[in-house]
Amino acid sequence: HLRAQAATHKDQLASSLKEKDEAVSQRDAMSKENAALEELVEGLQIEVGARYDTGFQFAIEQLKVVFPDLDEAKLGELDALNKIVDGKLVPFVPADAA
Repeated sequence: HLRAQAATHKDQLASSLKEKDEAVSQRDAMSKENAALEELVEGLQIEVGARYDTGFQFAIEQLKVVFPDLDEAKLGELDALNKIVDGKLVPFVPADAA
């Protein structure tokens, strides 16, 4: 009777160890996938920012064509991240920088 119990416990232990190994393997695979996704997100954030800035610069170029007499110095003050506060342009300050 004890041998049967020992064999059952041995089988349960082997099964538990196999499950643990599978879980560790899954965790490692998910960690790699997570790192790859984080890298992809970072790249996409940079690309979106670059496209946003390119679009803004294109809008400035259109202003120069449509209104050729505009003051170049004033146009140079424009920035895609500026805010308008009380009718004036002010630099954008991230909330966590304040």
